[in-house]
Amino acid sequence: MLSIQDVRNLGELINDTFGKSSTPKSPSSSIKCVIVNENTLSMTYTTIVTFATEHSLHDQNRLLNDESLQVTKDRVTNLKSEFKDAAGKALKLREISSQPTLEMIYVNPYAPLRRAYYTRRTLFELG
Repeated sequence: MLSIQDVRNLGELINDTFGKSSTPKSPSSSIKCVIVNENTLSMTYTTIVTFATEHSLHDQNRLLNDESLQVTKDRVTNLKSEFKDAAGKALKLREISSQPTLEMIYVNPYAPLRRAYYTRRTLFELG
């Protein structure tokens, strides 16, 4: 269980609405962190993917799974490092679940081109 000061420090680190953390690291994807309740942190990776056929969808989906896992892992590593610098102690995160989703946003029956949101939501227990 984190103290009030620890929650405040963590909140400042994951706040991406203003300041240096609001600057996008990638123009094609984002990762957002939210404290869901007193002991749960949610990380959501989102990107837009374009594909032309069902076969390319399956190929891209494998690549997107790998990329989303790597970006989430990198964000966890950076967050732990930043928290240690800010609070002077280690942040413990234990992964509870990780679920990818693909939501179609553009489909044309006369053209094979399709666009979709790829999202991976990962929940962590704060310790």
